[in-house]
Amino acid sequence: MTSFPSAKTAWKAKTTSGTGSLSRSRSAFTLVEVVIAVAVVAILTGLAVPAIDSVQRERLAREPVNRLVLLAREVRGRAMAEQRPYQILFDGEGFRASRFFSPYGGREEAQNLRQRIELMAQREEIAEASRKRGIALEAEAEVDPGEARIEEGLRYLEEYEIGADLRVSLKFWNETAWVSMSGAEYRRWIFQPSGMCEPLRFRVEADKSFFEVEFHPLTADVQSEKSWVE
Repeated sequence: MTSFPSAKTAWKAKTTSGTGSLSRSRSAFTLVEVVIAVAVVAILTGLAVPAIDSVQRERLAREPVNRLVLLAREVRGRAMAEQRPYQILFDGEGFRASRFFSPYGGREEAQNLRQRIELMAQREEIAEASRKRGIALEAEAEVDPGEARIEEGLRYLEEYEIGADLRVSLKFWNETAWVSMSGAEYRRWIFQPSGMCEPLRFRVEADKSFFEVEFHPLTADVQSEKSWVE
């Protein structure tokens, strides 16, 4: 006599078969999700790398501009406070700020100033050592604060070196073409005791970035800016 599976057995078989199909579907769906996630990450990474490079190039070209802006404010303030002219000297190595001593000097001014500052520091060390030993020095008059500031200005020297991968150009108000600061070329930017300075346009170029600023002659602040970063 032929026997038939009971309803209970048939239900179990269907349940087992259905569960297996559902597990395989869930595994396949999870694999698709992983593939999609990996693809999205790859796309985002590909977009992020150029963006990061662009930010780095912008920072590289903007740094000399920011430094010059701060330096211009510093020397303008010193010129007005001390009632002595100051200058920022540009050459192929970078730029440096100091008291303005002579219109006939050149790139050697910075080296001469370094030597003078070093000599003044040595004299002060000798004088301080003599005081500690109780050695009598010449009568020292009370120093006027204004005179002390002027004296301090004689040893003021701030320097900024331009990276080899950057190109700097200048254009003063009476010049029709940009002057590249390379080789033996140098230019002098004067700040008067009145606070006025010569109008100046300053340009920094890298391989894929460019910054240009124009300084106002009355305030030495940036009055216009142009930039381009690839």
